[in-house]
Amino acid sequence: MRLIRKLVHLFVPHESNNHKAKILHNSSLTILTLCLVLYQGLLTFFPRFGPKILGYAANIPPDEVIRLTNEKRVAAGVGPLVTNTTLSQAAQAKGADMLTKDYWAHVSPDGTQPWFFFTSFGYKYRYAGENLARDFSDPASAVEAWMASPSHKENLLSSKYKEVGVAVVEGDMAGVDTTIIVQFFGTNLVDTLPETPIAQVQASVPSPTLAPDTLPLVVVTSTPTPVPTTAPLLVEAPTSAQTTSSKVLISPFTTTRGISLVVIILLGAIMIIDVVVTARRKTFRIGGRTLAHLAFLGMILAIVIIARAGEIL
Repeated sequence: MRLIRKLVHLFVPHESNNHKAKILHNSSLTILTLCLVLYQGLLTFFPRFGPKILGYAANIPPDEVIRLTNEKRVAAGVGPLVTNTTLSQAAQAKGADMLTKDYWAHVSPDGTQPWFFFTSFGYKYRYAGENLARDFSDPASAVEAWMASPSHKENLLSSKYKEVGVAVVEGDMAGVDTTIIVQFFGTNLVDTLPETPIAQVQASVPSPTLAPDTLPLVVVTSTPTPVPTTAPLLVEAPTSAQTTSSKVLISPFTTTRGISLVVIILLGAIMIIDVVVTARRKTFRIGGRTLAHLAFLGMILAIVIIARAGEIL
C-alpha cells in the first residue's frame, strides 16, 4: 500500500504533489537532467582512467563493402571495380596506423598522406582516392552514409577508378574500441600509359654499295605524372578483433540512445496521464503547457529514433 502511494505521488496528479506528478516538478526534472549529463560525462572521460569501453566490434566483411559499392556503381551506370589485394593491404596498413597513432583523419599527425600507403606497397597509381568510416554496425549503413555525402559519393562513383581495396580494422581509439573501414580506390599507372608504336620493318635486299639516306627517328613517349584525387575532408584486408575479458561491453551510442528513449517515453506517458487526470477532475492549473511539452518531446523522440551510429571521413 505504501508503495502504491509512492508511485501515485511520483506519476499521478494528487493532493500530495500539488496535483502535478512529482517527476514533472522542476526539481525532479533538474535532477533527471543532471543524471543524464553525468552519465554522458562518464562515457567520455571514464575510459581514460578505467577499463576500456567497447564501442563497435561489428562484423563487417570487406568483400560485402566492395559488393555494395559495385552495386551502387552499376546502378549509376559506372563499371564495377576490381578487387586489388595490394590496395587491401595498403588499406589495412592505413587503418593500423590510425589506431597506433590514435587519430581519425585522412592525414596523420606527422603529416603522412594516404598516398604513402599506396606507394609503400608498390602500387603505382595514376588516380587514387580514400573513403573512411567508423562505428557502423553493418556494411550497408556505411555505404549509404558515403552515398549521402557528395564528396564521398564522387569517390565511390568515379569512372577514373578501376580497382578497389577495403580493410576493416578493429582496435582502441581514444579509449573506446572501434571498427574502422578503410576504402582505397586506384587506377594503376600501367593501365593508363599510352601504347608505344612499334615500327614495322620491311624486309629488303641489302645493297653493299648504297648507304641509308637518313637516320632512323627515335620516338620518345612521355610518362604521365601520378596525380592523386583530393581526399574528401568533412567537418568518416580483413582483420580479426581480439576482445579481452577485462573490457566492459558497453556501446556508448546504443546505451545513450536506449536511455534517452526510456526517459522520453516515460515523461511523455506521465504527461498524458497528467492531462487525462486533470481533465477528468476538472483541475484548474495556472501556466500549464503540457501539450506544448508533449509536442517538444515528440520531436526529440523522432530525432532519437532516426539517429544512427557511425561517422565518415
